[in-house]
Amino acid sequence: MPETSSYRKLFLVARILGIVVFVIAFLLPACRLGPDAPGSNVFAGWKCASVALTETTSLFGKAVTWPLPEPVILVVLSGWINPIILLVLILSVVPKVSIVRRILGIIVLVAMVGTWIFFAQEKLTPLIGHFLWIAGALLILSPEVLPCGQRSGRNP
Repeated sequence: MPETSSYRKLFLVARILGIVVFVIAFLLPACRLGPDAPGSNVFAGWKCASVALTETTSLFGKAVTWPLPEPVILVVLSGWINPIILLVLILSVVPKVSIVRRILGIIVLVAMVGTWIFFAQEKLTPLIGHFLWIAGALLILSPEVLPCGQRSGRNP
Protein backbone atom coordinates (compact mmCIF):
# COMPACT_ATOMS: atom_id res chain seq x y z
CA MET A 1 0.00 0.00 0.00
CA PRO A 2 1.42 3.40 -0.92
CA GLU A 3 -0.28 5.03 2.08
CA THR A 4 1.53 2.75 4.51
CA SER A 5 4.86 3.63 2.92
CA SER A 6 4.17 7.37 3.18
CA TYR A 7 3.15 6.97 6.83
CA ARG A 8 6.38 5.10 7.57
CA LYS A 9 8.37 7.90 5.95
CA LEU A 10 6.44 10.48 7.97
CA PHE A 11 7.09 8.55 11.18
CA LEU A 12 10.79 8.23 10.33
CA VAL A 13 11.03 11.99 9.72
CA ALA A 14 9.17 12.68 12.98
CA ARG A 15 11.48 10.36 14.90
CA ILE A 16 14.66 11.85 13.37
CA LEU A 17 13.42 15.39 14.00
CA GLY A 18 12.54 14.33 17.55
CA ILE A 19 16.05 13.01 18.14
CA VAL A 20 17.62 16.25 16.88
CA VAL A 21 15.33 18.44 19.01
CA PHE A 22 15.77 16.14 22.03
CA VAL A 23 19.58 16.35 21.83
CA ILE A 24 19.65 20.12 21.25
CA ALA A 25 17.46 20.58 24.35
CA PHE A 26 20.27 19.30 26.57
CA LEU A 27 22.46 22.23 25.52
CA LEU A 28 19.88 24.93 26.25
CA PRO A 29 18.64 26.45 29.52
CA ALA A 30 16.00 24.05 30.85
CA CYS A 31 14.78 25.58 34.09
CA ARG A 32 15.27 28.49 36.44
CA LEU A 33 15.11 28.55 40.20
CA GLY A 34 14.07 31.82 41.72
CA PRO A 35 12.89 35.09 40.25
CA ASP A 36 13.58 36.27 36.73
CA ALA A 37 16.64 38.27 37.67
CA PRO A 38 20.26 38.39 36.52
CA GLY A 39 21.42 36.45 39.59
CA SER A 40 18.82 33.68 39.40
CA ASN A 41 19.93 30.08 39.01
CA VAL A 42 19.49 28.78 35.47
CA PHE A 43 20.22 25.12 34.74
CA ALA A 44 21.04 23.65 31.35
CA GLY A 45 19.23 20.53 30.21
CA TRP A 46 22.29 18.32 30.66
CA LYS A 47 22.63 19.52 34.26
CA CYS A 48 18.97 18.76 35.02
CA ALA A 49 19.38 15.31 33.48
CA SER A 50 22.50 14.57 35.52
CA VAL A 51 20.85 15.71 38.77
CA ALA A 52 17.77 13.58 38.08
CA LEU A 53 19.82 10.51 37.20
CA THR A 54 22.08 11.04 40.21
CA GLU A 55 19.00 11.05 42.42
CA THR A 56 18.15 7.60 41.08
CA THR A 57 21.61 6.24 41.85
CA SER A 58 21.48 7.71 45.34
CA LEU A 59 18.56 5.39 46.09
CA PHE A 60 21.08 2.58 46.32
CA GLY A 61 23.05 4.37 49.05
CA LYS A 62 23.06 3.41 52.69
CA ALA A 63 21.44 6.60 53.98
CA VAL A 64 18.11 6.25 52.14
CA THR A 65 15.06 6.86 54.28
CA TRP A 66 11.85 5.05 53.42
CA PRO A 67 9.29 6.04 52.42
CA LEU A 68 10.91 8.41 49.96
CA PRO A 69 9.81 12.04 50.06
CA GLU A 70 7.50 12.96 47.20
CA PRO A 71 9.99 15.39 45.55
CA VAL A 72 12.59 12.61 45.39
CA ILE A 73 10.10 10.28 43.70
CA LEU A 74 9.21 12.99 41.17
CA VAL A 75 12.87 13.71 40.36
CA VAL A 76 13.58 10.00 39.97
CA LEU A 77 10.63 9.71 37.57
CA SER A 78 11.98 12.63 35.59
CA GLY A 79 15.43 11.07 35.51
CA TRP A 80 14.09 7.93 33.87
CA ILE A 81 12.63 9.73 30.85
CA ASN A 82 15.95 9.86 28.98
CA PRO A 83 16.89 6.18 29.41
CA ILE A 84 13.36 5.10 28.48
CA ILE A 85 13.42 7.26 25.34
CA LEU A 86 16.73 5.64 24.42
CA LEU A 87 15.20 2.20 25.03
CA VAL A 88 12.22 3.08 22.80
CA LEU A 89 14.63 4.10 20.04
CA ILE A 90 16.56 0.84 20.36
CA LEU A 91 13.35 -1.20 20.36
CA SER A 92 11.97 0.70 17.36
CA VAL A 93 13.97 -1.58 15.06
CA VAL A 94 12.03 -4.61 16.36
CA PRO A 95 8.45 -4.44 15.01
CA LYS A 96 7.17 -7.26 17.23
CA VAL A 97 7.61 -5.27 20.45
CA SER A 98 5.25 -2.43 19.60
CA ILE A 99 3.19 -3.12 22.74
CA VAL A 100 6.31 -2.76 24.89
CA ARG A 101 7.15 0.55 23.17
CA ARG A 102 3.62 1.81 23.81
CA ILE A 103 3.82 0.89 27.49
CA LEU A 104 7.17 2.66 27.73
CA GLY A 105 5.57 5.69 26.03
CA ILE A 106 2.85 5.77 28.68
CA ILE A 107 5.49 5.59 31.40
CA VAL A 108 7.28 8.55 29.79
CA LEU A 109 4.05 10.56 29.76
CA VAL A 110 3.46 9.82 33.45
CA ALA A 111 7.06 10.82 34.20
CA MET A 112 6.59 14.09 32.28
CA VAL A 113 3.60 14.92 34.47
CA GLY A 114 5.75 14.09 37.51
CA THR A 115 8.37 16.54 36.23
CA TRP A 116 5.79 19.31 35.99
CA ILE A 117 4.48 18.58 39.46
CA PHE A 118 8.05 18.78 40.77
CA PHE A 119 8.56 22.10 38.95
CA ALA A 120 5.40 23.51 40.54
CA GLN A 121 6.28 22.28 44.04
CA GLU A 122 9.86 23.56 43.91
CA LYS A 123 8.95 26.83 42.16
CA LEU A 124 11.08 26.03 39.12
CA THR A 125 10.31 27.83 35.88
CA PRO A 126 10.61 25.70 32.73
CA LEU A 127 12.65 27.32 29.98
CA ILE A 128 13.17 26.67 26.26
CA GLY A 129 15.35 23.59 26.80
CA HIS A 130 12.64 21.90 28.83
CA PHE A 131 9.96 22.60 26.24
CA LEU A 132 12.19 21.33 23.42
CA TRP A 133 13.07 18.24 25.47
CA ILE A 134 9.37 17.46 25.86
CA ALA A 135 8.65 18.19 22.18
CA GLY A 136 11.55 15.99 21.06
CA ALA A 137 10.43 13.13 23.30
CA LEU A 138 6.86 13.41 21.99
CA LEU A 139 8.08 13.37 18.39
CA ILE A 140 10.18 10.29 19.13
CA LEU A 141 7.16 8.58 20.70
CA SER A 142 4.66 9.70 18.03
CA PRO A 143 4.90 6.55 15.87
CA GLU A 144 3.94 4.50 18.94
CA VAL A 145 0.71 6.35 19.61
CA LEU A 146 -0.48 7.15 16.11
CA PRO A 147 -2.01 4.01 14.61
CA CYS A 148 -1.90 5.16 10.97
CA GLY A 149 -0.34 2.45 8.83
CA GLN A 150 1.93 1.25 11.62
CA ARG A 151 0.64 -2.26 12.22
CA SER A 152 1.15 -4.91 9.58
CA GLY A 153 -1.91 -5.77 7.56
CA ARG A 154 -4.25 -3.35 9.30
CA ASN A 155 -5.88 -0.41 7.64
CA PRO A 156 -5.32 3.04 9.17
